Amino acid sequence: MDINRKIKDISQKIGEQRKNDEMTSYERLMTAFELHQPDRVPVTPFVRECCLHWIGKKFIDGVMNPELYAYAQLYSIYKLGYDMVLDLSAITAESEAMGSVIKFYEDAPPFLETPFIKNYEEDIPRLEMLDPHKEKTPQGTPSKLPLLLKMIKLEKVVCEEHGIPVMAYVQAPSRHASMLRGTNLLLSNYSKDPDHVKELFDLATESLKIWGEAVIHAGADILWISDPTGSGDMVSRDVFKKFMHPSLTELIRSLKRYNPRAKIFLHICGDVSDRLDLMTRTGIDAISIDQKVDISYAKRVTHDFLGVCLMGNIDPVGILQQGTSNDVKREAIRCINKGEQGGGYVLASGCILPVVSQENVEAMVKVAKTKGVYC
Repeated sequence: MDINRKIKDISQKIGEQRKNDEMTSYERLMTAFELHQPDRVPVTPFVRECCLHWIGKKFIDGVMNPELYAYAQLYSIYKLGYDMVLDLSAITAESEAMGSVIKFYEDAPPFLETPFIKNYEEDIPRLEMLDPHKEKTPQGTPSKLPLLLKMIKLEKVVCEEHGIPVMAYVQAPSRHASMLRGTNLLLSNYSKDPDHVKELFDLATESLKIWGEAVIHAGADILWISDPTGSGDMVSRDVFKKFMHPSLTELIRSLKRYNPRAKIFLHICGDVSDRLDLMTRTGIDAISIDQKVDISYAKRVTHDFLGVCLMGNIDPVGILQQGTSNDVKREAIRCINKGEQGGGYVLASGCILPVVSQENVEAMVKVAKTKGVYC
């Protein structure tokens, strides 16, 4: 059976499966993002390469085949019943499209092989502004951006019919800058060459506005902005406040002006307890935290004090990959008990999942559907 026929068949199954739901997944997530109580806690494991493995394929198969990746996402949400599909997130495609060399492996996430900017004064003027529809990168290799847009459009056709939101990934400016300059060099430049860092951040921000608008136009309902280089495990609060916060705020508010209906959440890996207030004041709709941040504390800061939805935070490796289904169940119950009060909470994995068992993701989803019901 060809892949387009498979997509059509799985769409019919999704519709039959969800026809009696009290709320659609779209309604459920939007209600949580607006700080209200839906019928139950929404649940969104960040499934990327997992879904490809679950249909017997490898990571690179999904990178180069939008139809296959869309089918894998739809198959997974049908089998496991969570609330949001993803595009092929966090593959650094924006930076590759502007000149950095990204190494893609057969069955592992991509890696920055050669950053474009080796000398600021020589290389910044040579940076080409991102074009989402350009077929080739500056290196002459196929650009992943048109493929990502096609994935989003394919997912949207099915998901819109069945009330499922489509999420698309946008790098944060500092992550994009790190992939253009190299993370270690950029870290040293914050103190030694701040003016050039600011110039690079401005260019990164402008290019990500273009990409963010493109994924919204393609059909994304929710944007995920990821900023691992802004983590408390990597930079101080002062560095975050000086460099990351202004660029994030500019990007988020620009995308909100482009489409006020689009929801945007910000995820930063590691411990961000000391900068949750800054993250929340970027104009974001939701904050996604990983397992290093206490949910009770994060809920007080983001939801109770500053009026932003909270997402998190089951450990993707220690629990979802290495734990048993009972471990997942206990952790999911703990997260819900700490996060659900008053609404404005989404049960989520702490980051993109490595390859994990369907059984463990199913346990996470089941807890949301049984223990996360609002009376």
